[in-house]
Amino acid sequence: MAAKDANECDVLVIGSGASGMSAAVSAAAHGLKVLIIEKEPKFGGTTARSGGWLWIPGTSLAKAWGIRENPDLARTYLRHEAGNSFDGARVDAFLKHGPKAVDFFTKKTALRFDMPLVFPDYHAEAPGGTQGGRSMVARPFDGRELGTNIKNLGAALPELTVFGMMLGSGKEIVHFMRATRSLQSAAQSF
Repeated sequence: MAAKDANECDVLVIGSGASGMSAAVSAAAHGLKVLIIEKEPKFGGTTARSGGWLWIPGTSLAKAWGIRENPDLARTYLRHEAGNSFDGARVDAFLKHGPKAVDFFTKKTALRFDMPLVFPDYHAEAPGGTQGGRSMVARPFDGRELGTNIKNLGAALPELTVFGMMLGSGKEIVHFMRATRSLQSAAQSF
């Protein structure tokens, strides 16, 4: 009888960016044994460099702001933006399951999002575009909770950092701009 392979798993995930990690967390939440493999020496893929922003219409975050849009509006926007690359079946799946995925991750993990009330679509003037309610950003996370695993995370691109800290347009930039005037902001920034 052959020895069991040390890397035996139910789900093999190739890549540790947002898609790979999301698949791994989802599978593990359903009781499956997951193995993630990554070709780079650090985890995170290109997502480690993106700043944590998502564009998902119809989320519970938008509804909490009183934004209840018909999915056809977002579909119209995506049709316009994608042009000849528009795939109706994929868009419909995204519009149906995207909000459910956000709810899953906020209920089952430490991941939390903020949705600025007014953060327009990139082309808000396009058919189906809006002035807000679709973009959200991952809330800052205290990296100390990762312990020694923090050294395994991919770093932000140096061109997108100030003093080694990635600044997006979420709460981190607010704290950075107030770092010399607020102890809380100073602690968050450095």
